[in-house]
Formats: sequence, structure tokens, C-alpha cells
Amino acid sequence: MHFALQLSVQNSDPPTVSVDINPVLETVTSEELRVGSWINVLGYVRRSIDANETVYVEAVMVFPAGAIGLGEYERILHESMEVQRRVRRPD
Repeated sequence: MHFALQLSVQNSDPPTVSVDINPVLETVTSEELRVGSWINVLGYVRRSIDANETVYVEAVMVFPAGAIGLGEYERILHESMEVQRRVRRPD
């Protein structure tokens, strides 16, 4: 069973990753899989055997992220994205 995790950013095409939760199905809770839940996923990045060469995460552990300071998270995320943009294309 795979599900998609999506990064919450104000952007028309947010980053998404496919996560294989088969290895943790016995321990993952419905609360952790609820739409809108913030979770941490530890696992291995695997290459799909399909011809499209996509990658996915094979979960080893899934656990709640706990209390998230959303404003602080978004500020740090935007700053990080700006740094990456500048490193790729210096002004």
C-alpha cells in the first residue's frame, strides 16, 4: 500500500512523495494516516521498478510530528527555499 505525502506550501504544484507503508501497517494508526495529519516518516529511498524511474520511500517508522508551530515552519521553509534559489541562480 502506497500513499502520498504532500508538503504544505502555498504553491500551485506542491512537492509530493509516495510512501510504501506495507512494512509498518501493523503499527501505524488511523490518526497518523488521517488527511491533514503531520507525521514523520523514516525509511529508505527506493527506485521504482516501473519504466518511469520514479522513487518512493519504503517506511520503516511512522510517528506523529506533535505540535507544529505552523507560522514558524512556513517562515523557515520559505527562507530555505530562497537560499536554494540563490545558490542555483546567484543574482
